[in-house]
Amino acid sequence: MKYSVPARLLELEESATLKASEKANEMISKGIKVFKLDVGEPDFQTPKKIIEAAYNAMLKGFTHYAPSSGIPQLRQAIAEKYSVTPANVIVTPGSKQGIFYALYSIINPGEEVLILNPSWSSYKQIVKLSGGVPVEINTDKSFTPDIDLIKKKITKKTKAIIVNSPNNPTGAVYEDRTVREISQLAIENGLFIISDEIYDRLVYEGEFVSFRKYMKYEDGLILINGFSKAYAMTGWRLGYVIASPEIIKQMAKLQGHTATSPTTFAQVAAVTALKECEEDVKAMVNEFAERRKIIIEMLDKKGLNYVRPKGAFYFFVDLGNYIKNVDPAEYLLEKAKVSVTSGLGFGDDYSSYVRISYATSRETIIAGIENIFNAIGI
Repeated sequence: MKYSVPARLLELEESATLKASEKANEMISKGIKVFKLDVGEPDFQTPKKIIEAAYNAMLKGFTHYAPSSGIPQLRQAIAEKYSVTPANVIVTPGSKQGIFYALYSIINPGEEVLILNPSWSSYKQIVKLSGGVPVEINTDKSFTPDIDLIKKKITKKTKAIIVNSPNNPTGAVYEDRTVREISQLAIENGLFIISDEIYDRLVYEGEFVSFRKYMKYEDGLILINGFSKAYAMTGWRLGYVIASPEIIKQMAKLQGHTATSPTTFAQVAAVTALKECEEDVKAMVNEFAERRKIIIEMLDKKGLNYVRPKGAFYFFVDLGNYIKNVDPAEYLLEKAKVSVTSGLGFGDDYSSYVRISYATSRETIIAGIENIFNAIGI
């Protein structure tokens, strides 16, 4: 039988971050030395207490189905962290799945979702999968949202705004004023705010301000977070969403018919992560901070023009003055044997940019950036 790809999948683009890593891995499999500064995955081992908690949970029989919204003890632990009730919480197989559930639970076909660029490549695709229409809005040169521009993009079809601070790919951390103004704009226009706060623990300058400071969940705030970045648990696939109980119920219905529930023993281990691993998180954040300093010193020494990131573990660098008429990421992979992520994955107007991840060793960072300098002739 001839296979015909459904229209909804023909519109779906590949993940830019995973695509970059796959090309590099293919070269590595052929014996080529590649310095990987691409995927946003901490290189640290998951803290030992978490691993042991998962192992012990399996021995105790936590190997069966869990409630669709997550095991009660994890929902309670998350609820305590955010001063809400368990009815406001659903545990999901990764925060990406949580974003999908959230959008699918609020969007009617054809409704618009505002996305602040540069932005994580999956937002746009998940909006499409949910039947919505992504409306992209560029931030200013410092990667700060332009409130007036957001206002101009709001129409009768607008349903939600996706925000991400600390930001992937720029490392920008929204100031209090920006969070307040976007929150007020959403409340005034009856819009949902989907706040992706997965990098909230990774802040090196200034202070992280959550959108929950200025919005209530009953106002339309949907908060996304998870365990991948702060606890080095990317492969465990555990995230969570906090929203009004009415929305959580719809998300639980959706999860019940798709993933059923996240892995049960992983959820048990996540309780340990929240309650017993604060020192591990601090140690990882401190190491990220040191790596960030190394890159700042290297870029400043060469006089590169870039916006200094305050959070997450990325630099978003414009190489347009050095690399012409070709995707800088492809050029660097070929000429420097350095894998970075193309700026095009974060918005059509960022073709001259690359995202550099410092979620890797200091040695890899130093060697990789030196190779970049050599490849662009500085």
